[in-house]
Amino acid sequence: MPIVDRLEYPKKYKMSSAILLLAVLLAVGALLYQKYSNKAMAKQIVIHSIGFDEYDKNYIRVGYEIENMGKKDQEVALLIRVYDREGGEIASIFFKTNIKAHTREFQSKVIDELNRPLKEGEKPYRATIELRQREFMHY
Repeated sequence: MPIVDRLEYPKKYKMSSAILLLAVLLAVGALLYQKYSNKAMAKQIVIHSIGFDEYDKNYIRVGYEIENMGKKDQEVALLIRVYDREGGEIASIFFKTNIKAHTREFQSKVIDELNRPLKEGEKPYRATIELRQREFMHY
């Protein structure tokens, strides 16, 4: 019986070092681009005058003014947190909103899922709004 030498299937080719270096440089460049574009967007979005429009024991309506000083309409992700007088978090909500270019508009958001209901006569003490941006490996 004749002996037949077969080629490896599939053939294994080593990736050239130039292609590997190019891939690493592209990945680093993409991360730097994302970082600097996030900083530029954060400079264009300004949040003013946060307050409570109305509240009850099972919901809180937070009102705020948001301004887009950029040239393009933007969709931004916001995180609102509401605290009581002792500093405990009553409620928080993460959502996205659209803002037109060169506008300042009043918006409000109803938070109807509280961590705990408000006690009789209790008022929400403080609210914070945080602009959340996409970062490497998390939101």
